[in-house]
Amino acid sequence: MTLIMDLDMNKTSVNTTLITPSGEPSVILDIILYVLLIIVMFSLGCTADEKNLRLNFKRPCGLLIGLCCQFGIMPLSTFLLAFLLKFKSSYAVAIIIVGCCPGGMASNMASYWVDGDMDLSLCMTVTSVLLSVIMMPLNLYIYSIPWTHIGTIIIPYKNLGNSGSLCICNFFISFKSLSNPLINGQMWNISASVICAGFLSPCIGYSLGFLFARLSRQSWARCRTICLETGIQNAYTCAIFIELSFSGLIQQEMMSYVLIYIIASYGLASLVIEGKFLINTSQKTTQNNMDIK
Repeated sequence: MTLIMDLDMNKTSVNTTLITPSGEPSVILDIILYVLLIIVMFSLGCTADEKNLRLNFKRPCGLLIGLCCQFGIMPLSTFLLAFLLKFKSSYAVAIIIVGCCPGGMASNMASYWVDGDMDLSLCMTVTSVLLSVIMMPLNLYIYSIPWTHIGTIIIPYKNLGNSGSLCICNFFISFKSLSNPLINGQMWNISASVICAGFLSPCIGYSLGFLFARLSRQSWARCRTICLETGIQNAYTCAIFIELSFSGLIQQEMMSYVLIYIIASYGLASLVIEGKFLINTSQKTTQNNMDIK
C-alpha cells in the first residue's frame, strides 16, 4: 500500500490518495482513520462539563493566561533560541513556525492523563485554533524578520490556511512528510545545537506555562493543564505548512527539527504523566497505611 501525493507548482494544494496493491484507492482505510480520529475527539469531549465550559469564558482568567503563554511565551522563546544559537534560515524559521502553532489534541490527551482541567484544556485548544488564523501569521512575520529580510528564505503566508484545514482532513499526510528526513538521512546530519533547541523549546513551554499559572494562583489541576497546553504545540500543522511551502534540502532540514520537537515534547509529556502516576500511587499507599493504623 502506497501514499500518492500530488503537489501543484505553486505549492498551494495537496491531493492525497491511499493506493492499494491492486491500484484502487483504499477508501476503507481512509474511513477507518477518520472514524478513529472522531472517536478520540468525541471521547475527550465527553469528559467536559457544559457549565464549566461556559464558566471558563465568563471568568477567563485561566484561559487568558494559557493563551498568553501559547501566543506570547512560545513564539518569543523560540525566536530567542534561534537567534542566540545563530541558526541558519531553514532551522530558524522551522523553530519559529513550531512556536507559533496553536495547541492540538495531544495536549488534551496529556491533560486527561495528568488529571488536569479538561474543560480549560478544550477551551484553550478551540480558542487557540481560532485565534491562530490571526496570531500565527502575525507572530511568524514578526519573529522571522531577521532571516526573511536578507532574502535567504521566503515564507508563503497564504499556505497557513491550507495547512490548518488539511491537518483536520488529511492528518496522515504529515506522517509521511516527517519520515522523509529519516529515510533520506538528513535527520542524522543535524547539529547538536538544533537537537538541544528541539528539547529546550518544550521544556521552556512546560516550565514557564506552569510558573505563570501558579503565580496567578490557579489550581494545581489548571497549572498542569496550562503547562501541557503551552509546551505541546500542534506540530502536525507545522509539518503540513512546511510540506506545502518549501521543497528540497530546506524542507528536509525543517522537517528534521519538527520531528525532533515531536519526540522531545511527547517524551517530556510522558515523563510528566509518569510522575503524576507515581505521585498518585504514593498518596494512595500513604492513605492506606494511615487507614490501617
